[in-house]
Amino acid sequence: MNQRILIVDDDASVRRSLESILGTYGYDTLSAGSAEEALRIVDEIAPDCVLLDVRMPGMDGLTTQEILSTGAVSPPVIFITGHATVPSAVRAMKGGAFDFIEKPINDELLVKSIEAAIKAQPGRSALSGHEEKISRLTPRERRIAAMVAQGYSTAGIALALKISARTVDHHRASILAKLEATTVPQLIRMLIEADIHREEAPGEKAAGKN
Repeated sequence: MNQRILIVDDDASVRRSLESILGTYGYDTLSAGSAEEALRIVDEIAPDCVLLDVRMPGMDGLTTQEILSTGAVSPPVIFITGHATVPSAVRAMKGGAFDFIEKPINDELLVKSIEAAIKAQPGRSALSGHEEKISRLTPRERRIAAMVAQGYSTAGIALALKISARTVDHHRASILAKLEATTVPQLIRMLIEADIHREEAPGEKAAGKN
């Protein structure tokens, strides 16, 4: 039996596009235009992976993920969004999402993410086990990495550490390179799994957190 992917997006054109793309890679697809419909499908059919939009009328994708994570059936979730923010990515990854992909979607990257998400079940995602890479960070980079994983914006980090936003961006680029992460959501997932997000942030409480 082909692997079944549930596509959840309130935009019918997005659902049709993703159905077409995934069909060419041999996946069977199901689609839902709302969170409520998606939850019914998961209970009845148990898909191998869920592609979930962040912003939808009614129940949003992040709330839907939280419900899925506590259910008897808990397929891996890959978020797809045109409105990515660091706080939403942090919330998604803390909730156990496998990936967080921005629109417009790169077909090959999406399929690779789906393959990795399914392969990683059950158990931890393929992004775990990067302690050696994290050890490459300087103390300043580790502090900034922790703040990124806690949901701080670039401006918030700059304010708390009393450095320029440009310097923060430079450090963040170095962190991505050292950890071999290609996106900030992927970086956040790695840091959360390594418990870096629990490390103490600078004393200015929530300065610049979104």
